Amino acid sequence: MLSVVTSWAGLPHVIEARECYPVSDSRQCVRVGLVGIHGSGVRTLIGALSGSLGPETSARRNWDDVEICMTADRPDVVMPQECDVLIVVISARQGVPAELAKVWHAATERGLPSLIAVTHIDDSVIDLEEVTAMCMRVLSDGGQIFLPWLPILSDDESVCGFINLLSEEIVDWSEGGPVIHASEQRHQELIEESRAELCESVMLAVADDKLFSRYMAGEAIDGEDIEHEMLEQILRGLRHPVFGTGTRPHLLGVGLLLDTIAELDHVRHGQAQA
Repeated sequence: MLSVVTSWAGLPHVIEARECYPVSDSRQCVRVGLVGIHGSGVRTLIGALSGSLGPETSARRNWDDVEICMTADRPDVVMPQECDVLIVVISARQGVPAELAKVWHAATERGLPSLIAVTHIDDSVIDLEEVTAMCMRVLSDGGQIFLPWLPILSDDESVCGFINLLSEEIVDWSEGGPVIHASEQRHQELIEESRAELCESVMLAVADDKLFSRYMAGEAIDGEDIEHEMLEQILRGLRHPVFGTGTRPHLLGVGLLLDTIAELDHVRHGQAQA
């Protein structure tokens, strides 16, 4: 029996369905810097993101028509100005090290899109809400830190999947997945309050005056519009999503992180062409 840990939202895709599309020569590689202390699992995460499944210090991957270039760095050497996206990597075993605060503040002062990846959730009974709260305390400046996916727990209380707060779909790894399926009524009841909070938080920070006026007038706003606005706010450094990831026995949450990097690039290029 699955249970929901109440938190936040995102955009689910099956990892095999997003593989290796050709990248246009006119589009530059998205430079993603992954930073973490020793034992955080930075190199293992890069290997999982790249598809090599072995530890890597740098790698490239084509994902949903986006070329993603990844590099691992220590907190004392990373240069945020050399990244398009920063991913702070935190081990569920270690907590949130204070060494990350300096690079985090440098990135958020620049307005760099900054994400948080929590590793080792596959072999630890952890509370992602608690880890997120720790991130809020240690990485205290520069926008709202939030969970973009609600963790789903299996009978042994290990994380086996995530639920998208906006679409209310579940991405499930319990049978080897990932498999996408609709949430049940009990899930929808548990996420109702958090979903409302997310929608309000995003809509109160929109840059589009017309969309804001529609929301304030009580008009129902389409979930895709809210998702787009959420991604724009991540690009602007107003909010920072937390992702749970693991590598055993399956690449738990890795495709969701790749999806978000690719979606951010699509939104960025859409802004440039507008």
